Amino acid sequence: MIVKRNIILIGSMGSGKSHFGRNLADLKGWQFVDTDRVLEGRFGLPIAEIFKKIGEKAFRRAELDVLKKVSLYHEAVISVGGNFPIEQRTLRSLKKFSFIIGIRAAQYRIVSRVNRRVGKRPTMDYTNVSAFVHNMIQSWKPVYKQCDYVLDTTNGRTYDFMKAIEQQFEALEVQFKTRRQPKSTETVDQHKLVRTEKDNERQSVKQIKLVKQTRLSKETKSSTQRTTVSKEMRAGTKQQKGRRHEKNSTTNKRWRRTRNERSHSGHHKKSNT
Repeated sequence: MIVKRNIILIGSMGSGKSHFGRNLADLKGWQFVDTDRVLEGRFGLPIAEIFKKIGEKAFRRAELDVLKKVSLYHEAVISVGGNFPIEQRTLRSLKKFSFIIGIRAAQYRIVSRVNRRVGKRPTMDYTNVSAFVHNMIQSWKPVYKQCDYVLDTTNGRTYDFMKAIEQQFEALEVQFKTRRQPKSTETVDQHKLVRTEKDNERQSVKQIKLVKQTRLSKETKSSTQRTTVSKEMRAGTKQQKGRRHEKNSTTNKRWRRTRNERSHSGHHKKSNT
């Protein structure tokens, strides 16, 4: 059994990859990805203008970068731009995750398709379309030999092409990894409820800690105030004792002086008598 993630369609321009790819994606219920459209979205320009602006080398690097990323998708039909034949090393890398289908067509059919929209294809020589297409087909022949399956779209119905591919999957026992399904609304609500409960618990713990800290701070402050008041009271008591001692001492001095004066006065009276 062969396990893959996606189906990648490669082939020369005008071979019918985009048209066939969209129909195949609809039939299987998969997403369809056209690397040319991805590039246009990235640069905000049509393919022909992107090629003219950044040049062939930069264009091929950008196209390869997009291809590496989209090849990691699951359950996708990916149509690769046919401006240049895919290098053998790149093709071997893509085959690790994807089933590669080469799409080809006869020269006259490609010429007819290309002439429908002149100026759309950046590498096409519109002054001599037939000669250009002939050379292009020759350059693509080695690549087709490395594909998992090759489909000729020169004549026939799209439905028949897709049926032939499905039969090929069955014959080779090809299985595709399913894309991860989004969580149901009920599951999401349950996760939200659990998350809310956990948040409430954390909030309650924080509030309890805050109350404890506030209480401890108040107790510490109250203890400090009591200690200060106690020190002030002791200091005041000492002052009062000192004042009382001074008052008693003064009173005693006055009392002794008065007593002496009385005693001296009595002796003086006796002597006069």
